[in-house]
Amino acid sequence: MAWRLFLRNVRGMYRQTFLGLFWAFLPPIANTAVWIFLRQQGVFDTGEMSVNATLYILTGMILWQSFADALQMPLKIFNQNKSMISKLRFSREALIMLGIGEGFFNLAIRMLLLIPAFLWFGVSLSWTLLLVPLTIILMVLWATAIGLLLMPLGALYQDVGRFLQLAIPFWMIITPIIYVAPDTFPGSLLVWLNPASPLLLLSRDLMLVGGSSFWVPALLVGVLAVPMFLLGLVIFRISIPVLVERMST
Repeated sequence: MAWRLFLRNVRGMYRQTFLGLFWAFLPPIANTAVWIFLRQQGVFDTGEMSVNATLYILTGMILWQSFADALQMPLKIFNQNKSMISKLRFSREALIMLGIGEGFFNLAIRMLLLIPAFLWFGVSLSWTLLLVPLTIILMVLWATAIGLLLMPLGALYQDVGRFLQLAIPFWMIITPIIYVAPDTFPGSLLVWLNPASPLLLLSRDLMLVGGSSFWVPALLVGVLAVPMFLLGLVIFRISIPVLVERMST
């Protein structure tokens, strides 16, 4: 069922748009352009980068967009399919698989931007690229797990969804995407205490430089990603009948 819904949604995703798939490319391109402009104006300091700043920020923006999409996906997909959930009997987990599939589809489209960028800036490819799919999958599962834990409360109170919309831009700022992650206390807490940082930074380093200093925090988060995701699915399954009953009343 998740596969059939995925094919339906992908076919209609960009059907009634003039720019089509360009809308998938636009957010990371626009965000990167804004931050590069601000950097050139001296608004903020990115720190000492081992690769070109444009490529560094663009890669971070693409990965961050996937994290943010996965975080918001459970609540978004519940709100979009309330009618189907309340009227039809089916495995509701199919909707989560659908959301994850759409997220990876959009990520794959955005990743195409990196091909000409890597060629333009002369990035040397490393065997560590083979590990990137695994780290990205764990990152998406981790973000989805957080979203699943928030979904029941968000389905009952719109404040949760509105809070996420306000919090995500701020969350992006405190995640070392547009600047080099601090390696001294207290700045290093941005890596250890921020659930978005470890796997995102490791994925970017493996793509751009072939090594990373974030293995330890990334491994800790990666080990927890699957159990947290399974816990989120359990809470999702338990909460759906209650939410359906609330909707019917």
